[in-house]
Amino acid sequence: MKIVICQRPSSGSQYAKWVRELIPGCRLFLVSEKGSKAAEANEGYCDLVLVNRYYSDEFGKALSSIACSGCDRIICNSEDDVERVAAVRSQYAVPGMKLPLAEGFRDKYSMKSLFSAASLPSTDFALAGSGKDLGAFVEEHGPSVVKPRNGAGAFGVHIVETIDDVGRLLQDRGIREEIDGNMLLVEEYLPGDVYHADVLLQDRIPVFTSVSRYIHKPCMFKEENYGSVMLDNASLKRLEIIDLVGRFAKGLPEDGGVHVLHFEFIDDASGHARCGEVAARVGGGLIKQSIQSAYGFDISEQFVRLELGLPASVVPSVDDGKKTGWLVRTGGNRLRKPLDSDGWLLDLWDSGQPNNPTDAADYVGGAVVRGGNERERERMLGLVENVAYERNDNE
Repeated sequence: MKIVICQRPSSGSQYAKWVRELIPGCRLFLVSEKGSKAAEANEGYCDLVLVNRYYSDEFGKALSSIACSGCDRIICNSEDDVERVAAVRSQYAVPGMKLPLAEGFRDKYSMKSLFSAASLPSTDFALAGSGKDLGAFVEEHGPSVVKPRNGAGAFGVHIVETIDDVGRLLQDRGIREEIDGNMLLVEEYLPGDVYHADVLLQDRIPVFTSVSRYIHKPCMFKEENYGSVMLDNASLKRLEIIDLVGRFAKGLPEDGGVHVLHFEFIDDASGHARCGEVAARVGGGLIKQSIQSAYGFDISEQFVRLELGLPASVVPSVDDGKKTGWLVRTGGNRLRKPLDSDGWLLDLWDSGQPNNPTDAADYVGGAVVRGGNERERERMLGLVENVAYERNDNE
């Protein structure tokens, strides 16, 4: 069996070790960047194929040079790799997710078709084909979100509430160029809480779903820190989102090769969850660490099992007392250890350096907590962010 792993340079996960343990006799290659953390973490478990620049044409050439002679699996877990790896799978008939399905997990305009195929509630939207189109949408819908069609997280997202806001946004030459290239999407702004579901799929059936609520809206990462808390088992919102995830999974094509989802939902004015965005990768921030602390398994490792055609080995649910929350320092307060936190603070670090993030992945501190219920977990993260206030209260 011939297997290729594509791993972003900054990732230290031991994908090659996991594959080698599961299929000892396979021919195993890893494509990454020279001198990278990924190469160092996987050395000795595979043949390294290292390029000078991972995010360049070198990547496609290196991957094609391996796949062209036959390949059984290509595994990737980076947002930037989903579509370009799918293109290579399509070209060389490699099992796994192919085009055009992969485009639906990258292009937010195509993504809406995935939601409609499963008859899921989403947001009203339009391509921003011109400044006039953008203004007309805001006039009709009121507060709106302007975002890139491609890309991950909250990078490049703008909230416009009035026609004057649209005019100010159009003064940006880069925005005008993106509009001219049909690269921007505009959709109605939903005022409610934002959630994420992290899902493992086997044969279009969710075998694991963890649902969390962001404690600050993700688009506020420049002003606030970025993080979430797991919802309690009896939470009606959790059950609502689990149902939506199951319906989405059933709407995927058979043998589509989708084994992991990072799904975001937003409450509308009536309190019902609507689909925001979905990615075919493990969630970022400290989601992976939070899940491992609560459930006892590495979601990335389980994703690899599913990619190889093996069943997942997961704990589908845990008691509320084991559930966790996480926080990374983006644009908010420094993270500090509160008094008497040894029993619930699982991890904490902070560089102490100032931060000016360009996206939510630019963080310089992090924390993971464990609490008995959703509100308690949120309170704990609040203490980590605002420990000075707690100490003043206790004086």
